[in-house]
Amino acid sequence: MAAVDTTPSTRPGLRRRFGPTVEVETDTSTFVTFDLGDQIFAVDVANVREILDSQAISALPNASSDLIGMIDIRGQGIPVMDLSLPLGLQRLSHDESEERLIVLDFAGDSAPTVAIAADRVRSVVEIAAGVIDPVPSVPGSWNSGAMKGVTRLDGALVYLIDLREALRMAPKDVSGLKGPFDFD
Repeated sequence: MAAVDTTPSTRPGLRRRFGPTVEVETDTSTFVTFDLGDQIFAVDVANVREILDSQAISALPNASSDLIGMIDIRGQGIPVMDLSLPLGLQRLSHDESEERLIVLDFAGDSAPTVAIAADRVRSVVEIAAGVIDPVPSVPGSWNSGAMKGVTRLDGALVYLIDLREALRMAPKDVSGLKGPFDFD
């Protein structure tokens, strides 16, 4: 067990550990980080049930553009969503060997279990509240929507998002065109 010097520091929230003074942040949250296109996102790990390798996804008739299809996980049908559409992003061509499905389960919520397709899952990280910047205020009509904040990991911007909000933002199909299973 490492000894800790409890000598008061000149700044609150700091402690010495036989070496340089390090900042101690007690208010941290755990996030799963993943890529969609060339953007990095972070979501609360409490909403993540499991992370799966990419697998065959069965298309659904008359599905909206953000609903990729369904997968079967141990006898349970799970819808797979393309989160890039409600976030207004375009997915880039990517290495399919890194593509993952993040299965979400909002415990204590009436929201159904759903999976989102990610181009790559990076890692599980703890992020201190003190290093999360608020959503930027910009002029114009930009809708920050599901963004909860912005932080930096290894020099890259990481956008923290609220998945409940992001999945409710899914665009409605307003084309008016009938699909192959619309019979009226």
